[in-house]
Amino acid sequence: MKAKYKNYIPAFIMLLMIMGSAVKYPASAPAPDFTLKRLDGSSFRLSDQIGKKVIIIDFWATWCKPCKKMLKELNQIYLDNKENVEVLAITIDDSSALSQVETYIKGKGYSFTVLLDTEGQVARIFNPAMKIPFNLIVDKKGKIVYTHTGYIPGFEVEIIKKIEVLRHE
Repeated sequence: MKAKYKNYIPAFIMLLMIMGSAVKYPASAPAPDFTLKRLDGSSFRLSDQIGKKVIIIDFWATWCKPCKKMLKELNQIYLDNKENVEVLAITIDDSSALSQVETYIKGKGYSFTVLLDTEGQVARIFNPAMKIPFNLIVDKKGKIVYTHTGYIPGFEVEIIKKIEVLRHE
């Protein structure tokens, strides 16, 4: 009887792998459109930016130390490439922490666009597990071409290489 069930184990493992990958956007999937508020209260819509620049989207929170390290690197990438790259830093902090978000961003002098996802609705679309920092790159055609969870010092080199290729497409 045990031998009978051994035949099902590879199929079960494959099913789990397929189900797990279904919640993540595969490479070249169209980026879902969204509208969020900026720090100044104005609206930002992703689809209005498609076709203009390569877009880096980063989900972060003020309480997340690795997120803050990521933001520092992303700001430098933005400053070095702002003619070709748009950086969207989407905070998942709730509405009670918005003053902290603004104070932190202004205090650091960051220049990229900060968007507010206080209920995590957009974050859940791109990153159902809600692990942060989580970032992705959207090419000029509106396709997701890269995703990454977490912060590892030096990983920004990988992002820069991807930007170099994408900015010429």
